[in-house]
Amino acid sequence: MQDHLRRFAIFWLSFYFLSGVLGCMVGPNYQPPDTSGFMQDNWQATANGFNGRLTEERQPMTSWWDQFHDEQLSALIKRLLSSNLALAQARQRIIEISAQRGVVKADKRLQLAAALGYTHAGAGDEAFSFQGPPPGVSKDLFAAGVTAGWELDLWGRTTRLVEAASADIGASYADYQGMMVSLAAELTQAYVNERTLEARLAMVRLNIALQEKTLELAQSRYQAGNGTALAVARSKRLLQSTRARLPELQRAQAAANNRIKVLLGLPPSAQVLQPGVLPTVPLLIGLGLPADLLVRRPDIRQALYRYHAAVARIGAAEAERYPQLSLAGTLTLSSDTIGKVVNPDSLIYSLGPGLRFPLLTGGRIESTIKVRSSQAQEAQLALQQKIIEALAEVENAAAGVVRSQEQVAALASAESSAKKSVKLADTLYRSGLGDLLQVLDNEQELVASQESLLLAREQALSDVVSLYRSLGGGWQDQTSIMTDER
Repeated sequence: MQDHLRRFAIFWLSFYFLSGVLGCMVGPNYQPPDTSGFMQDNWQATANGFNGRLTEERQPMTSWWDQFHDEQLSALIKRLLSSNLALAQARQRIIEISAQRGVVKADKRLQLAAALGYTHAGAGDEAFSFQGPPPGVSKDLFAAGVTAGWELDLWGRTTRLVEAASADIGASYADYQGMMVSLAAELTQAYVNERTLEARLAMVRLNIALQEKTLELAQSRYQAGNGTALAVARSKRLLQSTRARLPELQRAQAAANNRIKVLLGLPPSAQVLQPGVLPTVPLLIGLGLPADLLVRRPDIRQALYRYHAAVARIGAAEAERYPQLSLAGTLTLSSDTIGKVVNPDSLIYSLGPGLRFPLLTGGRIESTIKVRSSQAQEAQLALQQKIIEALAEVENAAAGVVRSQEQVAALASAESSAKKSVKLADTLYRSGLGDLLQVLDNEQELVASQESLLLAREQALSDVVSLYRSLGGGWQDQTSIMTDER
């Protein structure tokens, strides 16, 4: 028995040695594509001067939301990255894809299975069979053994599939990181929207108080015979119109609050926000260089991984053209009594290689190669398209940041003038030199100016968030919550 086992082991070791010597790889090896033809040298936004708000001299901050200097916002985003349910699903997809690579990788390894069996067989006196016991005999059969199988990866088919699976894992990580970028931006947008609505509600309440005083004054002068019923009616109409805006703003604020809770994976009944103020726009934003997007943008890196996977699958398809060499063997101890199963003389074994060569496949292999080659070309074109779109997104967002700040400055000046006009008209009216209608007109203009300014400030902050999102910031310091199994 020992001699048989020694032969069995020597044969397997020899096969393992051959697998390392004879194996080779077919198909194209992945090379990062040349993207220089689609990548500009600098940003048009910084070249146009844009008031010094944008610079290429430094990379944008990783945790860009900290530049708003809002502790509540920073705490919310930190909470988002651990509690958002969509991110949790993305983490599970990474685990799933990593496990799928393990399934593919198993094809490169020895497959071994143990077997135990019992059979009772018998034949009648007149029975005749080339298998089983002789006529008129019944027997018990006890067996214990192992079966083994191994396919030699001569042409790198399995290796290419493992390479593609590893690239798929990289793409899933990039997808996860891209989701973090999007969700951080979405939460910041919702937070800015909520703070804007909070400020608009406060502004409406202040205007209501101001208009109530104006109405009281108009009623007093009318009762004293120094005013008109038209002035009183118009004061009432303006006050009622301003009050009517409260329910609409409160509804929008509730929706913004609920959106924040959904992003945090919380029910609407949860309390997450304390009163606060609208954040301020950072004074200077570093864009880095256009080439930095290849590293910073998760969607671009995802496209690179997908291209890599597609190239690797070409090699796996081409390997199907060549012979497949495998080794199969069984080693069994078998006897008609259970006590003799462990007897060396009960040993039965078989061992031998097998060669499979494709002769007629109906063009399946060639068609599969064409499919994989086309998929690789498609992935490369998708990468190029993604780069162009990313560059345009940054340029558009950068222009929006500067132009919205110019709008804020102009509207702030208009609001200041409107406040002066209201104060002057009120002073003239109280002194008897002015008209109440003039006061009301100026109050309406002030309300409109304040509303426009708040909306412009919200848009300016939104443009900054869009810029950071287009730059791909926000994921680099956050992936430590996951274990990289690549």
